[in-house]
Amino acid sequence: MFIKNENHLKFSVFVVGLTSMVTQIILLRNLLSVFGGNELVVGIILANWMMLTALGAYVGRYIIKSEIKFRFIIWGHFFLGLLPILLSFLVFYLRNIVYSPGRIINIYEILISSFVLLLPFCILTGLLFTIFSSVLSSVKQSNVIRKVYAIEAIGAMVGGLLFNFIFIFLFDNFFSLKILMMINFGAAIFLYFSSERSASNILGGLLFIALAGFILITNINDIAYKKLFPGQILVEQMDTPYSSLAITETSGQFNLYQNSTPLFSTGDVVSNEESVHYAMLQHHNPKNVLLISGGISGTIDEISKYNITSIDYVEADPGLIYLGNKYVKNLQKNTSVNIINQDARLFLKDYNKKYDVVLINLPDPSNTFLNRYYTIEFIEELKQRLSTSSVVSMNLSASANYLSTESRQLHSALFTTLKLVFENVIIIPGQKNYFLASDGILSSDISALCEKRKVANDFVNHYFIDDDLIRERRNIIETAISDNIIINYDFLPALYLLQLKLWFKKINFNLILGILISLFIVMYILPRLHFINLGIFTTGFSATSLEILLLVAFQVIYGYVYFMIGIFITIFMGGLAIGSLYIYKFIKVSFKNYSLVQYLIGIFAIVTPILLLGIKTNQLPGFIVHSVFIILMLANGILTGLQYSFATKLRYASISKTAAGTYGADLLGSAIGALIAATILIPFFGLIKACLIIAILNFITGLIVLYKTGKQ
Repeated sequence: MFIKNENHLKFSVFVVGLTSMVTQIILLRNLLSVFGGNELVVGIILANWMMLTALGAYVGRYIIKSEIKFRFIIWGHFFLGLLPILLSFLVFYLRNIVYSPGRIINIYEILISSFVLLLPFCILTGLLFTIFSSVLSSVKQSNVIRKVYAIEAIGAMVGGLLFNFIFIFLFDNFFSLKILMMINFGAAIFLYFSSERSASNILGGLLFIALAGFILITNINDIAYKKLFPGQILVEQMDTPYSSLAITETSGQFNLYQNSTPLFSTGDVVSNEESVHYAMLQHHNPKNVLLISGGISGTIDEISKYNITSIDYVEADPGLIYLGNKYVKNLQKNTSVNIINQDARLFLKDYNKKYDVVLINLPDPSNTFLNRYYTIEFIEELKQRLSTSSVVSMNLSASANYLSTESRQLHSALFTTLKLVFENVIIIPGQKNYFLASDGILSSDISALCEKRKVANDFVNHYFIDDDLIRERRNIIETAISDNIIINYDFLPALYLLQLKLWFKKINFNLILGILISLFIVMYILPRLHFINLGIFTTGFSATSLEILLLVAFQVIYGYVYFMIGIFITIFMGGLAIGSLYIYKFIKVSFKNYSLVQYLIGIFAIVTPILLLGIKTNQLPGFIVHSVFIILMLANGILTGLQYSFATKLRYASISKTAAGTYGADLLGSAIGALIAATILIPFFGLIKACLIIAILNFITGLIVLYKTGKQ
């Protein structure tokens, strides 16, 4: 069986790139739904993805015979169509079989589970890259590895566009995977009929097509999500650009889940009253209230007990509002409520209004996205939108009677950060610890305030609230945190780091041991890499790290805009294609220029934070901010693609060995970059120092390349 047409093979490479990107996005979303989401979990999953793909590329060099390679491509498309659906289903089906329902899954289990689930798909795509490089180079009678790399990047770029701008709005994740299945089956059939056909393969193809027909008529999405919530009735599930949402019912009570994490249950009077009245009672006459998240749980009813004029309710995910209106309460009937589906920080920059009370009901800062709502920069932005003696309420989870070392530091960081902006800050303990901040007078005598204001509550009243007990617990907490002075910044996320350490303690993970093991693995691998592959390893590490840093920086500077993040990733993939296909033509291939590009990546890493600080400290128009990030993402991709092109030409070996070695080194570097950037570099060093570390690594690698080439 021989595929003679070069364009048919290129189309096949394109489909593999498209499939890999969409599958990566969906599997990542599904795994986050099961494991819970922060940058460490994302890093582990992406690291496994890239390492397994690198392993597949390495194994692919041992598939020698041309006939086997051609057959592998055709059958590879059939498996690429089926595996994403099967693996996505297993993510949900096995969650409560392998692990107890409701139990926190630790890092080791996340590492092993994602490794096993991703293994078949990633090994297959890695194999196919090496095979495509070998087959197309054989057809062209020249080294075209860089072209395969570029075509795959273009496919990934198109896949990102399709998912981010079409699939996510029209289909659930499993239906999107069904579309991928049909594309891959079509590619396999197309390649089969454009090759020298073998009748023995027809039966196998028909079996795959029959299986595809069964999958198409089966509602896999409902079956999968019902397995995720045992003992509950799944009322509705929907995938939004921001998360996976589900409404379940138990004994007439509705429960809302975001990425399998419970957001609220109807009838939780205590949480609703605490999150509202502790702050509202502090203000003598609140009129305009800003509510950031949590409005559909019943908090708006509590706010409405006061003689307010308006409630601006900010919720980034419109899916939450849709489900809340449908199953909990129709917020549209309350004429005082103005619903804003926008990032809260972006809203505050664009909306000029003064508020008397601000209620921030967000989850703990367990990732860099949430951390940006607890930083001194955000608090300063917020204060510009406050009237005289306004009250701000934020909260952190805590045990009832004990604060661990990590929890004390976490509370101290938020307390001292608020204290830099407001004259008065107090902590009122409840189901959570509520931080109240104001330039006016604050009191922890909640029951007395409630009696004075004559607010009718079921829980927050003198029957259930003991002011003396609250005062005692408040003094214990504030005394315990008084020795720690920690400030949380946008570009140095202290609360995220402390939240990460707290999570590590809960799951019994030794962070120091994890870092040492990671360093050992890196130090074991690096000396064994050919110096050309060492360069591409560093490039892969830098590209992925800088991509993550830029995405985090954009969220901090401009706000979380999902569409732009999708565009940024697409632009990076486009940069890879440009760098590997076109820029390469204008620069001579030489060891000197290979080293020079390594230096350019280092210089780029230094220039990046300078530009970020410039646009952060100056109030620039939105289109300029977007343009700067687009240029930075494009440059990152172009430099990476250019260096990869050089590596494939300068590595003197067989096509299979060169493809496997360079692609594997690129992915291995990217894997380590994905794992380290947001979990070590950003929280421990901050964005600025992280970029400088990346620059130093590239300068050192450039010197090593020069030294090695001088010896040849």
